[in-house]
Amino acid sequence: MKQDIRDFFKDREDLKIPPANHRNEFLDKLKTQNKSKKRGYTWLKIVAVAIVALTVGFSIFYEKPVENVSPMLAQVEAVEEEYLKEINAEWENFVAIANDEVLVARFKKRLDALDRDYQSISKQFKSDVNNIVVVEALVDNLQTRLQILKDIQEHIKILNQKNEQNEKSI
Repeated sequence: MKQDIRDFFKDREDLKIPPANHRNEFLDKLKTQNKSKKRGYTWLKIVAVAIVALTVGFSIFYEKPVENVSPMLAQVEAVEEEYLKEINAEWENFVAIANDEVLVARFKKRLDALDRDYQSISKQFKSDVNNIVVVEALVDNLQTRLQILKDIQEHIKILNQKNEQNEKSI
């Protein structure tokens, strides 16, 4: 049954010329199909918009805080905890040995400014946990605060030693 399909249609003259109303029938069928497709897509669009609206609504109103269990976050929090303990201990020591209220107030003001900077950097860190530049800025801030306190205490010890020497020499 090997036969060329072109040969099959050569003999049939009635298939070469479409009926007179063929074009109109074709356009009518095309219009009805487009209308039914449009209705289907309209319902589909409405359902899609409703699903998106419900999803967004639920996520806004019932948003639960997402806990970021990043290893970097855990490490930074551990370092932060250590530094803050040490800073608080150094501050307590400083306040205990400092005799000058003006000096305490002045350094408290400097440390508060550093703390405000730290809070700002901390917000940046929480929004981008993997940014190494922000992590370094956090650690540098903590190190700066700790170093200021250690320098102050060393300075006070030197002053106290000089005062003791002056009192002994008098």
